[in-house]
Amino acid sequence: MQPLITQKLADTDHEIHDFLAARWSPRVFSDKSISNEAVGRLFEAARWAASSNNWQPWRFIYAHRGSDAYDKIVDCLAEFNQGWAGNAPLLVVSIMDKSRPDGKENFHALHDLGLAVGNLTMQAQSEGIAVHQMAGIDFEKTKKVFEIPEQCHVATALAIGYYGGQVGDLPESLQAGETKKRERKPLSEITGNGKFPG
Repeated sequence: MQPLITQKLADTDHEIHDFLAARWSPRVFSDKSISNEAVGRLFEAARWAASSNNWQPWRFIYAHRGSDAYDKIVDCLAEFNQGWAGNAPLLVVSIMDKSRPDGKENFHALHDLGLAVGNLTMQAQSEGIAVHQMAGIDFEKTKKVFEIPEQCHVATALAIGYYGGQVGDLPESLQAGETKKRERKPLSEITGNGKFPG
């Protein structure tokens, strides 16, 4: 069984930071566990993300593999994600508080949560840890299982582990995707100088 390649550098048109060029989202991870100290650093990075009015609307539930909470998170994932995410040493549920301190809706909460997860992801990358974000999670079931307040919305789940897993540990249908080239839309499709792109 061949080890999974631990790097898939982006073929960028402009030079970007090494951490950004090297970041990717594997579906299989090394068996190495993630220490509580490392987990603390990931969430500390998230804590210092920018947010509208410094409201910090992000919330996270995390669990190490082997715990009851971990199994509960796996059970809340979409069936496709259950097929691979259970090999991650750490699972996280990302949540946003939709309410401002005055009770009105915080329209920027999802943006701010994304910034926090971005910080977490770059801290992870600096330590050789991969983060794979999943939209495939049953939001309502997760709220019920973890007794999440009504004003909060479950956004994503994150599978987190060190790079370097074995491709062969994945279901056969997912193995080819682990080694294929990373691609993105060209800048001309997503940016416009003084006008909407396109």
